[in-house]
Amino acid sequence: MPVFSLTLIPNSSQPSRLDQFLEVTLPNELKKRIGEVLCSRSKIRRLIIAGAVKINGVREHRPARNISTKDTIIVTLDTQKFLFEKKPEDFILEMTESSILFEDEHLIIVNKPSGIPTEATIVSSRDHLHAVLKRYLQQRDKTRNEPYVGLHHRLDRETSGVILFTKTRTVNAAVHKLFLNQNIVKKYNAFAISPKNIILSINDVFSVENKIGRLTSKSSRGKWGAVEEEGDIAITDFTILKTSSFFNHIQAMPRTGRTHQIRVHLAGLDMPILGDTLYEGPQSFPSGETISRICLHASSITFPHPVSNEVITVSAPLPQEMKKILEESSRIL
Repeated sequence: MPVFSLTLIPNSSQPSRLDQFLEVTLPNELKKRIGEVLCSRSKIRRLIIAGAVKINGVREHRPARNISTKDTIIVTLDTQKFLFEKKPEDFILEMTESSILFEDEHLIIVNKPSGIPTEATIVSSRDHLHAVLKRYLQQRDKTRNEPYVGLHHRLDRETSGVILFTKTRTVNAAVHKLFLNQNIVKKYNAFAISPKNIILSINDVFSVENKIGRLTSKSSRGKWGAVEEEGDIAITDFTILKTSSFFNHIQAMPRTGRTHQIRVHLAGLDMPILGDTLYEGPQSFPSGETISRICLHASSITFPHPVSNEVITVSAPLPQEMKKILEESSRIL
């Protein structure tokens, strides 16, 4: 029974919102057909958005749609797709020429996509950008031995954008010194919730300076936050680029490089980043449309070249999914 349909009639004791109604009713219905099934809200939302749900014969794509006891809801399920749980380690990236933002004999700067770690993790099978780049260069340059690629800074798995690597060991010390002395200017684009009690305007600037430390144990998912002691100093400058009733488009310029720094600083201001559920960011817009990723993108870096000393700025365009949010913000908010 790979594909089948379920007909559901709401009653007054059940949730009146479509995704919540399915979260309550689907597990019991599926248990009768195929046994115990995990029906997470994110999975149900994807099911609705994909067009697998009809209300009174009309396909419905809005998870937040209100329903009533007069409605007939039909869910068409492809069990193979529904039961499949994609894990981060299933993400395989193949780099292309368009991923390279800058390259010379000393440096290579690439545009990292969201969803892939920068370096190896404890899950040995999980692909990561450092390995992908070495594969790409070896195949492109047709070298027998694996090329050298030096890693000097990182982006969170969920964050996209500009990331710099060295191609020779001879420049490693100079590049390390650039980062150590904060001679590399990094700019990020973030979409963060509009704070409830503060009115922000375009071109408003503000900074956050505090100590950041890990809040969770090393055996659990990493979460960082402001701490009084034993943390590391973290400083970020922010500029408001665009405002709306739901979220602000913000430029972030971290002066230090702490783990989750921008995410922690914005969450601490009651402005978590869209899609950043680890720091209480929303998973959907008020319209019910799902936010598909953490809306944080490393947009550019500026630095003096470690050999020529020429000042270079390398930029990565806003990812398509974030660009779409900006373009459609007036419709979906």
